[in-house]
Amino acid sequence: PPLARVAALGPPAVGRILGNLDPHMREFLTKGGPLLIPFFAFALGAGINLEMLLQGGLAGILLGVLTTFVGGFFNIRADRLVGGTGIAGAAASSTAGNAVATPLAIAQADPSLAEVAAAAAPLIAASVITTAILTPVLTSWVAKKQARQASLEKNA
Repeated sequence: PPLARVAALGPPAVGRILGNLDPHMREFLTKGGPLLIPFFAFALGAGINLEMLLQGGLAGILLGVLTTFVGGFFNIRADRLVGGTGIAGAAASSTAGNAVATPLAIAQADPSLAEVAAAAAPLIAASVITTAILTPVLTSWVAKKQARQASLEKNA
């Protein structure tokens, strides 16, 4: 619905505009960011159905592990290649929650794939749950490693 779109996209757009127009407003709004993390993280966690992890089974968990670590390897390398620290690459190494809807969308576009889509949905859901757990662990590890390297370079 249009109202939901405005409710989701409006506040970030206003924040971007205000933050770019006024440096004092940017500083003020930046300080509020960490306060909001528990609220959206709670909503994200409350929406995860752990039964999907069981339905996806070992194959879904393996898909999540591979997504985090194999995808993470390439994401971290790409982040460093463009001048980053690798932390953003690690943070991007997850299966997005909306990926669960992809098989359904494909099945609607091509009904002959409905059976495959039905099998894929629990695997992707298990991958989403697995990466929701592993991606913060990987990101924390990369951040700590980066901090150690920066400390060694500073002391050298």
